[in-house]
Amino acid sequence: MSGFDSIVDQERIVRRLSRISRNEFIPHALLFTGPEGVGKKQAAKVFAMACNCLRGNKPVHAQRDGPHASSSERESEALPCGTCRSCRKIAADVHPDIIFLQPQKATIRISQIRDLCHILAMKPYEAGQRVVIISDAHTMSPEAGNSLLKMLEEPPDKTLLILTAPHSQNLLPTIVSRCQHFRFNPITHGTLMRLLTDDYGMQPKEADVLSRLANGSITKARTLVETGWCQHRKWILDMLIANEEARGPTGLNLLLAFSSRIAGSKSNLSDSLDTMKSWFRDLMIFPWAPDKVINKDRVDKIQALSQQMDSRLWVSHFDAVEKAQEMIAGNANPRLTMDVLMMHITGYSPS
Repeated sequence: MSGFDSIVDQERIVRRLSRISRNEFIPHALLFTGPEGVGKKQAAKVFAMACNCLRGNKPVHAQRDGPHASSSERESEALPCGTCRSCRKIAADVHPDIIFLQPQKATIRISQIRDLCHILAMKPYEAGQRVVIISDAHTMSPEAGNSLLKMLEEPPDKTLLILTAPHSQNLLPTIVSRCQHFRFNPITHGTLMRLLTDDYGMQPKEADVLSRLANGSITKARTLVETGWCQHRKWILDMLIANEEARGPTGLNLLLAFSSRIAGSKSNLSDSLDTMKSWFRDLMIFPWAPDKVINKDRVDKIQALSQQMDSRLWVSHFDAVEKAQEMIAGNANPRLTMDVLMMHITGYSPS
C-alpha cells in the first residue's frame, strides 16, 4: 500500500486530504497533530505523492474534474498511483523537492530554518508542488519558531509546509493559526491486534496485552515486538509479584537488584515504568472493572493480590511510579530514582 489506503484508522483525515489534493488550490501550510506512531509522517508523504502524482503527465492537484466524471472516478483521482516516477521517488525519500526536516539532538535549530529558507528561495527542480515535512515541529527553538513564522507569513510559491507535533499547544499560536489543522486519533485496539497477529504471528492473548501497552501507537507496537519486549515484560511482572510474596529485607534486596538492571537499560526505562504502571493500575481497578485490565494474561494473580491488599496500596504504588517518570524526565539520576521507587514499593523505611 502506497496511497491513502496505507493510513489506518484516520478516515476523516483521509477524506479531507483527498479532497484537498483534487483541488487546484493547495494550502501553504498543514499541521498534523496526534500521538507518536499513528501515521502523521506517512500521511505527509502520501499527500506529497498525491499533489505530485504524474498520472496522465499532470499533477493530480492540477487536473479538473470533467463535467461527466462520476463521484467514484473523482474519488479515485485523489489517490496517488504509487507507480509513476514522482510517486516512486517520494516513497523512496529521494525526490529533490520533497524536503524532510528533523530535530538535531532533540532540537530544530535556527540554522536549519535558515538553510531551509535558502533552499526555498530557489525554484523547485521538477515538482509541481514542493513539500517540506517538518517532523516534531514542537522541538523548534524560539528563534527557529520565529524564523519559520516569517516564512509562513510570506510563503514561497508552489511550496507546501507540513508540520507534525503531538499537540498544537506545543507550538507558537501564531504558527498554528497559519496552518490547516488535522488531529490524528490513536490507532484502535482492534487494528493493533490484527497487526500483531497477522504480521508477527502472535497469539491473540499476547497480542491483546501488547496492543493495550502500545497506547494506540503502531510504532510502539512494532517496537515492543521487535525488541523482544514480551520476555522483558514477563520478567518485570514476575519480579513485582515476587516482591509481594517476599516482603521485608528479602523483597527489598530483590527489587534493588531489579532497579539496577532497569536503570542500566536506558532504552527500555520508559517502557519498563509504563509496564509497572499498568500492573498497579490493574490491581487498583480489578475489584470494580475486571474486564478493563491490561495484563489479561495475569488476571488470576491480579485477582488474588487485589483481594489480599487494600486498594490504597496500589494507588500509592501507581503514584510513586508516575513520580519516578516525572523525575527521570527532569534529568534525575535514573538509578537513584529507581532505588527510591523500589524502597517505596517494598514499604522500606530506614530507621
